[in-house]
Amino acid sequence: MDDSLSFESFLLGAKKAAHAAMDDHGRPDYNEFALHAGVAVERLAKATLVSKNPVYIAEIRNADMLLYFGGDLRLPTEKVRTVGAKDAVARLRRIGVLQADPQLDLLIEMRNGAAHASSSGDEAREMILPFARTIQALLDHLGEKLVTFWARWTDAVWAAVNEQEDQLFRDMRLRIAQARHAFDDRFTGLPDHVKQHALAPPGPPLNQVLADPLETMSNGKPALLTSGGTCPACTGPAILRFERTSCTGSRTTYASTAFGCHLCTFRAEGYEEMAALRKVLPDLATPTLTLDDGEDGQESLW
Repeated sequence: MDDSLSFESFLLGAKKAAHAAMDDHGRPDYNEFALHAGVAVERLAKATLVSKNPVYIAEIRNADMLLYFGGDLRLPTEKVRTVGAKDAVARLRRIGVLQADPQLDLLIEMRNGAAHASSSGDEAREMILPFARTIQALLDHLGEKLVTFWARWTDAVWAAVNEQEDQLFRDMRLRIAQARHAFDDRFTGLPDHVKQHALAPPGPPLNQVLADPLETMSNGKPALLTSGGTCPACTGPAILRFERTSCTGSRTTYASTAFGCHLCTFRAEGYEEMAALRKVLPDLATPTLTLDDGEDGQESLW
């Protein structure tokens, strides 16, 4: 049988497609994500079938395929046909390896749609959970280690399938990992000092520039910018944005509404995302900031 139809070949192909899917999701290019995620599921499903019996990946509409995979017929490589993603998953469900999962079925349909540039990006974005969940189930069945398959994506994928946490928190951890890997990829093949130089730009450190809140305008509203400490994705300097929520006498209160890094472009926006980010970064500054106008007219942190 052709080496490209071996367990090892299918497993390696699944790993490459799965990593490409995670890169697509973080870019974000959700149509490409659906395509690569579907390919990864299909190849890992075929690897699982081959591990049991190579005949299980044969396209049964052609009797020659059964004879070929059974080892009793030689065929040119271009004439060999294997089962598709939908049927591969169906066979694994039939023998109890996978359970029914409408979301996985939808992902496979999106994969076929993405191949014709017709799938919905908004829908595809949410398919990371059934994708990661199915990959994990197949790896567990095969006895393959999650960290060996996912490598640098292991923590992000583990967070994606951890349903004990809320969706926003899982999404935040995933986005941090995606920003980190996208940043690291920009320096692939370059000397280490190039990346270090990018993380330490010339001039005063950001925490010195914004040691005191800097008043500005954001979307036509008064806002404050201050140091956000270290970015959780690239370790570069980050900025926190506060927007005015109340003004009573000499006291003005602001609430943090955004966190961003100009180096890796990681960003959290809005009260709910900021709450999720604080679960990841417990040391992040307080959600609110109060400024008092002193007698000399200078604002001071309350």
